[in-house]
Amino acid sequence: MARKSTNKPFKDWQYEEVEQTFGLSRYFEHELFDRFKTFELAKDYPGIAEIESLRRLALEYIESWNEDEYKFMFISPFFRVVNFVSQYYKVFTQRPLSIKYDNDTKTASGNVEFMIAKGKQIPQKPHFFLHEYKPEKNRDNDPLGQLLIAMVASQKLNQDDKPIYGIYVNGRNWFIVILEGKKYATSNPYVITSEDIFELFAVLLFFKQEMEILYQQI
Repeated sequence: MARKSTNKPFKDWQYEEVEQTFGLSRYFEHELFDRFKTFELAKDYPGIAEIESLRRLALEYIESWNEDEYKFMFISPFFRVVNFVSQYYKVFTQRPLSIKYDNDTKTASGNVEFMIAKGKQIPQKPHFFLHEYKPEKNRDNDPLGQLLIAMVASQKLNQDDKPIYGIYVNGRNWFIVILEGKKYATSNPYVITSEDIFELFAVLLFFKQEMEILYQQI
């Protein structure tokens, strides 16, 4: 008799569980992290004034925003400045994603807050995620674990050798995650209430360019 599949929601995963279940190893250096440090935007670059306005807003309110307020007041306007719009990919929000494992007897699933993928109505081959943005005082789960299990699910579904990029947010701290094969790397935090926000803006512009190239190839 076939065993009944059990489901574990993304929100219940911790990063060590993802490592052990899917054979991942973590490291803290990646050539992209070094490249990020060289990015420097001109002071008159389009959008810089809006980013500074968002930085000041976060500086005043980051400790009091709940999750929806953080998303509405900061994250959405921030990504609008980056402007992830292309004929080759689309932004999808609150879309379901799942992965079967342990000989297809178990499932991990959840809704992803933000992903970039091909398709108009149905996301295909997602390669960039913003998942698990948590406000300043919410520490009741593992945002890295929740992002990582979504990235692993995407990697399995995509069935290609392209890296998966992600971001998770803990209050004012934003972390870049890169998954390649069985290895993943996490960056140091970008603190959005500090001058780091301009470096983060440059990094997102880099990812926008990378996604444009990637989705013309797949």
